[in-house]
Amino acid sequence: MKIIGLTYYNGAHRFTMKCDASLLNQRKPLFLPDWSVDMRYIPCTVIRISRLGKCIESRFAARYYDAYAAGLDFIANDWMEKEYARATAFDNALCVGEWQDVDTLSEEKKEQIAQAIEQISHIVTLRMGDYIYIDAPVEAEPLRENQIIEQDHLYCKIK
Repeated sequence: MKIIGLTYYNGAHRFTMKCDASLLNQRKPLFLPDWSVDMRYIPCTVIRISRLGKCIESRFAARYYDAYAAGLDFIANDWMEKEYARATAFDNALCVGEWQDVDTLSEEKKEQIAQAIEQISHIVTLRMGDYIYIDAPVEAEPLRENQIIEQDHLYCKIK
């Protein structure tokens, strides 16, 4: 299983990958790592890949995912310039909410997902069970201890 993403940073999306340990179980709290003093989060859309594909054109992208969820991409903002991988791919760096049916997606969101699948599938082969997350084009919000984040079938508690 791969966790592949388009992370929004400095006004543009960047391709990034996370290991499976980066997935935070929604029922468990996120413990802020002691090696960072500036933890932030960006809301994102997460899709679940349902079939094998490489070099997928955007017009066929809808065939390659079967569910989506709201998510939170956690970032160690103070490490972004120094060590990008450590800033984005640490343990519990992505919280995924409850999976939803793709029929409820807006046309705009479907188009955004199709473009992401096209871009990513030209870099890596997509396999069944992979996750793709697409950060919202907004600035990262700071995290604080004892914060609770709830949105679109997603619940995350920060410790």
